[in-house]
Amino acid sequence: MKNARKYEKKVKKLLSGAPKKRPASPTIVDPVRVLIEGILQADATDAQAAAAIEALEQEFVDFNELRVCHIKEIAEHFGKDFPSAGDKAETLNKALNGIFHKVSKVSMDYMAEMTKRDLKRHLAELGLDNYAVAYVTLMAFDGHAIPVDQTLVECLEIGEYIPASSSIEDVQGFLERIVSQKNALSAHRALRKFVETSSKALARKRKADEKRRMKEAAARAKAEQEAREAAEKVRVEKERKKKERLKVEKAKAKTKKARKTVKKVVKKVVKKVAKKAVKKVRTGGKARQKAARKPVAAKRKVAKHKKTSSRK
Repeated sequence: MKNARKYEKKVKKLLSGAPKKRPASPTIVDPVRVLIEGILQADATDAQAAAAIEALEQEFVDFNELRVCHIKEIAEHFGKDFPSAGDKAETLNKALNGIFHKVSKVSMDYMAEMTKRDLKRHLAELGLDNYAVAYVTLMAFDGHAIPVDQTLVECLEIGEYIPASSSIEDVQGFLERIVSQKNALSAHRALRKFVETSSKALARKRKADEKRRMKEAAARAKAEQEAREAAEKVRVEKERKKKERLKVEKAKAKTKKARKTVKKVVKKVVKKVAKKAVKKVRTGGKARQKAARKPVAAKRKVAKHKKTSSRK
């Protein structure tokens, strides 16, 4: 996290009112119930999570019956306004079935032998989010963890305890570095109380964020519409120019064809006229030759007649 030292002082001041000693925990803790609490508490109030757990305990005999229940039915027991009810019901169902498939019963006793690193990795593999993984590690296995959800991140951002646009992972790592293991539970409870007292400011922030998102969405929609209109104008203009170009090309082609036809006709006519002229010349020459031969033939005929007469 950027400027971690700057924010570290502010967060430590925020947590200064929390008890320094670890609060006393119940002697008997059911890890499965803790797992369910961790899943339900993220981005919900303690009252909402407690009411949802109570509804589940009243409806189902044990956790195994809850495991085989349909996801939609589980979500219905959380209440109408429960945040992300469907997603949390699905996570709960997946986690309980993951545990059952591993040890053939709904029991997390086998996790007690794991190292804290392996425990966190295994809980994540069961489908738990960051908050639930840290909550189970802290509350059921006395591990060093600080549960962080998006609501806590936003509340810390409002109070400028962390940089804007911080991720859950960054904030969780930051808190776990500055809060010791023995103070982790006290810090967690203090942060939950801080979120509760920041609820009005958070509601205002989210309302403002929603207005801003709607405004940005409207601006994007307007920009996209203008872009589509501009693109359509460009397309229409291109189409118009294409039609004009095709029209010109068609006219040129027509003119070229006409010129070619005229040239062909002229060539044909010239050829025909030339042929006739040649024929006429040839015919006239033959006529002259015939006319020239006629007097010679007549003379020969007269001479022949005279010769015949003299002999007689």
